[in-house]
Amino acid sequence: MFIYLWLFLGMLLAVGFVPSLVSLSALKSRALRRGVWFRVSPAARALIDAAILYLRRGGRIKSQALLEALRKAAEEVLRLTTPIRVLAKAVGYAVARRLGIEVDEEKATALGIQWLNTPREWRRAVALRGEVAGLLKAPTCVEGVWCCLSL
Repeated sequence: MFIYLWLFLGMLLAVGFVPSLVSLSALKSRALRRGVWFRVSPAARALIDAAILYLRRGGRIKSQALLEALRKAAEEVLRLTTPIRVLAKAVGYAVARRLGIEVDEEKATALGIQWLNTPREWRRAVALRGEVAGLLKAPTCVEGVWCCLSL
């Protein structure tokens, strides 16, 4: 079964995202359970906490700017709470699609982990050129594909 986390995240946090007391409380408790709540930026934590308190007291959020800020804060929390294996698999499938190769679930996970472990400066250099730049010379476990990816 293919898990496209980013598609799910995109649907969850689409234009019609309406933060409710239940969704924000669940988001915060999930982040606390996974131990990433204090890695979230202080502004995002404060915004989510304030929104939870406001909604507990019977308030209703109508401001489009506040909704957009809450959506960005929720994206940050969800990005940190996502297991690395699921994230690596999603990135691996995207990289394989970009390279035009077929991979199974295991190879997609390995490809995604290698991409996530590539330093960001090298990723940018490869993406700017739009070609395989030869920055790393270690073969991946995908047959014949080098770790230099143009994503």
